[in-house]
Amino acid sequence: MPSRKASEISVRFLKKVSFLNLTRMRIEKAYQDKYLHLRDAESSYAGLFLQAVLAYEAAVELLVLGLVVHPNGIKSRNTQVRPRIQVRSYAHALELAAGPGRDFADWIGKEQLLDRANMFLREGRPFSSLSDADWSYVAKSRYIRNAIAHPSKSALDKFTKKVIGSTPLPPRERTVYGYLRGAGAAGQTRWELYVAGLSVVVGLVAN
Repeated sequence: MPSRKASEISVRFLKKVSFLNLTRMRIEKAYQDKYLHLRDAESSYAGLFLQAVLAYEAAVELLVLGLVVHPNGIKSRNTQVRPRIQVRSYAHALELAAGPGRDFADWIGKEQLLDRANMFLREGRPFSSLSDADWSYVAKSRYIRNAIAHPSKSALDKFTKKVIGSTPLPPRERTVYGYLRGAGAAGQTRWELYVAGLSVVVGLVAN
C-alpha cells in the first residue's frame, strides 16, 4: 500500500467536526423548541467537545506515527517535514511514543507533543512552527477536556485559572458546561471557536 497524503488526515478531521457541529445545531434547536432542558443542552455540548478533542488527538497521533512509518506511512507535501527515525509499523511507532509500560500516548498537551515531535521529526516540524496563538487553543482545550472527563477540584481549579482567567462571565458560564455553550466572538459559541481553533492546527500540520 503506498504512503497516504498528510492532507487526508485534515480532511477526515474536518468531516468529523462538521458532523459534530450538525449534532450541536440539532441540540440547540431542540432546546429552543423546549424539547430539552438547559442542563441537558449544556451537557451535550460537553460530550460533543470531548468527541472533538478525541478526534484531534487521533489526527495528531496518526500524523506523527505515520510520518516515521516506512513504507506505507504518511507523506507531507511540506519538504521541511522529515522523520528523524523510521520504523516499519504503526504498532512499533506507538510503542516508542507511549514509552515503557504504557499503552497510550498523550497528544493534547503542548509540551508532551513537542517532546515527541522533536524525538521523531527533524527539528520538531511541523509542530515547532505553530504560533503561540495556535497552541493556545490546544492548551486550553486540554484544561476543558480534563474538567469534563475528570472533574476533580484540581482540574476545575485549572479550568477556572487557565481558561476563564479574569474574563467577567455570568455564573452559569463559569462552569465548564455553560462556558462551552456561551457566546464568544462573532456570535459563535465557545464550542465553535475552540473546535475551529483545533481545526486550524490540524490543517497547518497535516498538509
